[in-house]
Amino acid sequence: MAGASAPADSLALVANGWNIDAGLFIVLPTVDGGLTSGSVLRPEATELTVGDTAGLAAQLGSAQVQLFSRAGLVGTARVSVDGAPRVEAGCTAWPVARLAVDGGQSVAPWTAAFMAGRVSAITLDSIEGLSPRDSARLAIDLTRLASGVRDDTVATFRGLPFVVLRAWRTKGLDSGFVVATLARRVNQEDAPKEERLVLVIDQTGNDARQWTVAWHERASGSEDELVVAEPLLAFRTGVSSDVHLLFGRDDGVALGAALLTRRAGVWRVQWESAVAGCD
Repeated sequence: MAGASAPADSLALVANGWNIDAGLFIVLPTVDGGLTSGSVLRPEATELTVGDTAGLAAQLGSAQVQLFSRAGLVGTARVSVDGAPRVEAGCTAWPVARLAVDGGQSVAPWTAAFMAGRVSAITLDSIEGLSPRDSARLAIDLTRLASGVRDDTVATFRGLPFVVLRAWRTKGLDSGFVVATLARRVNQEDAPKEERLVLVIDQTGNDARQWTVAWHERASGSEDELVVAEPLLAFRTGVSSDVHLLFGRDDGVALGAALLTRRAGVWRVQWESAVAGCD
């Protein structure tokens, strides 16, 4: 993601753009971590300090976090932090979070955890929950919008049809949006190639012809090596009207996150984390 400078009048930003109102850390589930552990991402960490735990105990406060899925709050848990796992030379890793769900209940699937009371989720409904007719209609609208994105510069994929892999719509917002991941592929037997396109689309009314692509990210490469932004949670903080979209990237080797923010009707990348992984 290409970063953008934060507005000068923003009151709750650290130097790299993170909104302090969202807390001093976030926890993301990892590919092999299951539902009761994850990685602790500190917004101010650099590539050299991703594994540091100095001062982290003090930041934990009550050690209570809220667990969210894209649909909203799914539970609360107590968090404790272990040091970063041992990794090979030239690699780094975030500290490990251990989660104990309050009341000893089972852990529901979650996509991100924040310090308790810091954020309120904005529901994202999956396209899979729509009727077949509505789902097909939305997929057609999304592929049409994807085909019109201007930076279509890789000749290998130009003219090939997009397929909607995943899509979510907001629920309960006066000014709604859709976030979707689409793909198009070249099925070469020895080395299949794929392009992924992540879109955030502002919904202006019910007529999809009036919708606009507000932000996008495009990536292409070998199908088994491609890593793209995965939307994890839409949320607000405090009484602010700003809308935030948290994205993660986790290919089992490298892990990072970024925050896309809609402020005054404009989407910008507000924050990008350091990335823990291998050179």
